[in-house]
Amino acid sequence: MKLRIFRKLKYDSLRLLRIKKSDHLISIGFIAGFFHCWFPTFGIGILLSIGLARLLRGNIVAAVISGSLGTLMWPGLFFLNYKIGLVLISLFYFTSIQGTPEIAMTGISFGHLGMNFLVGSIVNSIVFSIIGYFLLRFVLMKYRLPLLKRLKRT
Repeated sequence: MKLRIFRKLKYDSLRLLRIKKSDHLISIGFIAGFFHCWFPTFGIGILLSIGLARLLRGNIVAAVISGSLGTLMWPGLFFLNYKIGLVLISLFYFTSIQGTPEIAMTGISFGHLGMNFLVGSIVNSIVFSIIGYFLLRFVLMKYRLPLLKRLKRT
């Protein structure tokens, strides 16, 4: 099972590195494909990846690869959404309705779960898209050929 996952990851990495487009187009496509993974899309993720990549004129193959990768990572991404939303909301929520100071929200009540998740998913999708674009573009610009050669050897 581990070997099969490793081979699939290696195949997708080779496929991404072999794309004959510019670093900008590949990075835009990859980020466009991963953007929807922060939200619960309920089975239409790959279609959203393709549509967003076309809208932003990014590479569609990179979008499908990142959308597939994000689908495997969604439990961790959803947990991260909730935790980041909880932290951000607790930073800005200091007083209760009666005006007495409260410590931060604990997030235990079910009424706040959705708001924590929504705030976290919006912030995570924006921040990680910006960071991911520049990081992936830098890696492709500097290390595309060495990575491709290394993956071909193993």
